[in-house]
Formats: sequence, C-alpha cells, structure tokens
Amino acid sequence: MTATKLLLPIQRARAPRDTSPALTRLSRTLLPALALVLAGCASVAPPRPGAPAAPPAGAEVTPTSKPTPADAPPGAPATATPNARTTGAELLAIEQRWLQEWFRGTPVRIAQRSDGTLAVDVPREFCFEVGRSQVKPALGAVLDKVAESLRRRPGTRLTLLSAPGDPASSGSSASTSAASATLALQRAAGVQRHLRDRGIALARLGEPMADGHASVQLRIGTMAPSP
Repeated sequence: MTATKLLLPIQRARAPRDTSPALTRLSRTLLPALALVLAGCASVAPPRPGAPAAPPAGAEVTPTSKPTPADAPPGAPATATPNARTTGAELLAIEQRWLQEWFRGTPVRIAQRSDGTLAVDVPREFCFEVGRSQVKPALGAVLDKVAESLRRRPGTRLTLLSAPGDPASSGSSASTSAASATLALQRAAGVQRHLRDRGIALARLGEPMADGHASVQLRIGTMAPSP
C-alpha cells in the first residue's frame, strides 16, 4: 500500500467542514424534528412479557368474556337474594326454581303443592336396589341439593319424609306386605340419615314414614315463627 493511500483518510478527516449558510439553515430545520422523533420513540414503553399483542390498525376489538365465580359449579343457575320482607311462599318459590334448574330433564319431579309445600319426588328405581335400603347415587345427588336448599333457607324444614317398599307382586302374602313396609321404613330412615350427614338438624327433618307410592317423597315447608 503506498503512502498516498494511507494519508487519504486522514486528509478527508481533517478536511474543513462546509459552513455555508444553506447547510446551516438545513441543520436548524432538521435537528428539532429529529429531536421530536427521538423523544416519541423513548416514550413508548416496551410490551410486558406475556402481554397480549396489540391488534393491527383498523382491526375490530371484541370484549373478553367475564370470568365465572370460582365457587359456582358449571351450569349453576342464578338465584334471587331474599330480603327481610320476603314471605315464606316466596322463599319456597325461589327454591322451587333453583331445584328445577338443577334437575331439569331428569325424572325428578319438583312442584309446589296446593297446601303451600314444595314437593320433591324421586322414582323408586333411582332410589334403592330391590330388597335393600342403601341410598343409590342418583337419590343421593337429589338429597344433597335438598340439603343445600335447607341450609340456604334456615326458615324451612321437611314436613314429610317417606320412602316406598319394593313393588308388590300379584298374590303376595300379608307377611310379604309387612316385610315391604319394614323395608320402606328402613329406607326412609336412610334418607333422613343422609340429610343429617349433610348438616341438617334432626328438628328440621320429618319423621321417617313408609308410603305406598312408588317414589321417595319429600315436602319442604316453612317453619312456624317463634312466639
């Protein structure tokens, strides 16, 4: 490499700067604009890690769905909040709608009776195995919700708690009928025990009874006010 080539960069670096009026005016115009651009870039905060990307310009933004309460099971229906002026009949009507939502589309029958009580009837085949008094899971699921309803409404109680025996066959003897009645009482006692295990006081549960109907029958009513 010749000495001339080595000196060329140095000579360029030492070359006098152009201080013409046109260049001075151009610098005064561009420098403030460049300062504004740099300030704008510095004011934009970088995205947080994990933050969702901003939608592109002109894209439609839709709101996200609201979260459901953690203590509410999927599909749980909304319930009305009673106040001090809510009557017993209104409380039972609220519980009727609440229970009906849980068991809609099932054989469980939930209806308000003419005497003002709320009836919950579960067909026998979903309640017990033949000859046994142990509560089947299907009946247990209904009793769990009945217990929850009673806990929600301290002013309610069971006015009737009955269970059936096994279906009577044609030509059954008196002893067979007596055995079926005994089995029905054992089944009703098992229903009462299930509700007690779910935290319902014995004073709020009806006396276990044998019944000739082909279903477990529960009647929810309001408690008499204290004198």
